[in-house]
Formats: sequence, C-alpha cells, structure tokens
Amino acid sequence: MTDRANSSLNPPAGAGAGRSGVTLGADQLEQIRRLVAVGRAPSVDEYVAAAVAERLERDRSLTELQDLFERKGHAPSAEHLAWAREVLGVDDRDGEGRA
Repeated sequence: MTDRANSSLNPPAGAGAGRSGVTLGADQLEQIRRLVAVGRAPSVDEYVAAAVAERLERDRSLTELQDLFERKGHAPSAEHLAWAREVLGVDDRDGEGRA
C-alpha cells in the first residue's frame, strides 16, 4: 500500500502515456504533504493534478477572452483593466493573486 502523504511525483518504471515526472521545490512539496497528512488533499499527485487543471482552465479562458477582443477590434481600456485587477486581486506583472 502506498503512503499517500509520501507519494512520489515521478512515474513508476514502465508507466504509460499520461504520466510525467514533476520537480517541485522542497518547501512546496513539504507544504503539499502537510495538506495530504491533515486530509486537505487526497494525495500529492491529485493535488498537483488539480492545480494544473485550474491553471489550464484559466489559460484557456484568458485565450478565449483575448480572441474575443481581437475579433471586436479593440481591447479594454487601462481603467477597465485596473478595475478588473483590483476586483480579482491579481498583480499587474504576472496575473497571479496577491499574497
């Protein structure tokens, strides 16, 4: 039986398509393992898979929005962008949430 809190992100030998090894910083991995240990995540692998799914959906949504603006021939004003950043709590530099 696998210890889910210590599950590896590296695929087992002979793993099929759809698996990939991922390298995380020691601090990140420790934080995820703590979440698994207290039941906030089912496993390290599932935590990472959920995070990737969220990021892919965000990127897909942003691409769709950008395509919409390109089809309309104009982008939102700087004022609208500043309002959206404030409401969403994102940083102007990288689109990530503020801490």
